[in-house]
Amino acid sequence: MVELIFSGIFDMVKTFECGQIFRFETIDFGKTYFGALHDRIIKITQKDPHTLIFSSNINSNLEKLLKIFFRTHDNYLDMQKSIKIDNLMKKVVDFSNGLHLLNQDNFECSISYILSQCSNIPRIKRNLKDLGKLYGKQVMFEDKEFFLFPTRSDLITVTEEEFRDLGFGYRAKYLRNFIKNYPSFFNEPVLDSEIFNQKLQNIEGIGQKVADCIQLFAYGDISHFPVDTWMEKFMIKFYNNGEKISKKKIRELGGTLFGKWAGYAQEFIFYYARNHPQFFPSKKKKKKI
Repeated sequence: MVELIFSGIFDMVKTFECGQIFRFETIDFGKTYFGALHDRIIKITQKDPHTLIFSSNINSNLEKLLKIFFRTHDNYLDMQKSIKIDNLMKKVVDFSNGLHLLNQDNFECSISYILSQCSNIPRIKRNLKDLGKLYGKQVMFEDKEFFLFPTRSDLITVTEEEFRDLGFGYRAKYLRNFIKNYPSFFNEPVLDSEIFNQKLQNIEGIGQKVADCIQLFAYGDISHFPVDTWMEKFMIKFYNNGEKISKKKIRELGGTLFGKWAGYAQEFIFYYARNHPQFFPSKKKKKKI
């Protein structure tokens, strides 16, 4: 058993259900979570608002892996203070308090976000669950069945058609190409953030948003500010006087406003915006006559 103590509040539901990671599941409405971490399954329970307790089917090196995965080196309280740039962001931070960024496996994270394009959280979860069940290693832990995420070796012979049969649609082609031509630079340290980002975008099926998500969630570069539809709506409405600007400009604006903590600000805003859809009424398309 391992205990981790966090300086700020840790909310498991906000952290695991906010849309940054897709293969951690609760069995009791947020009191306990199970998930695969590299070569093992971990069970997470909450001791108090600042403390998590972990157990696993493999205990060797567990504490080290957990500290990396849960980013215990982040100064969470300084981050919150830094991104409270105005009254609106104070509301966002208070609402999202307890949400922590996670440092994910780069292969699993990359596949997750390739599959995330033009999709939604329930579908992404379903796609990844099906992928794990079919090609991942089965693990029994506490009398429950789990599946590790498939390795590249597990997936190297899977065809585009087989991915399509899993409901991946046009993403099947991108996934197949990514696995087949897995870039060597994925296993190298990131020396220049923007050069690495451009290398990611040179991979078929990875655009600006997916590249930013991979750098933020897999490589721990929390200066990145991925822009999806929710971010676009929020930033235009509240930080650009309602005037439409490009996603590139929004990305730059996020970096300017929030600096080195832009990734945290992005995830807090994303969580806040998704839970306040009334601020962003959808425009109904006029029927063609």
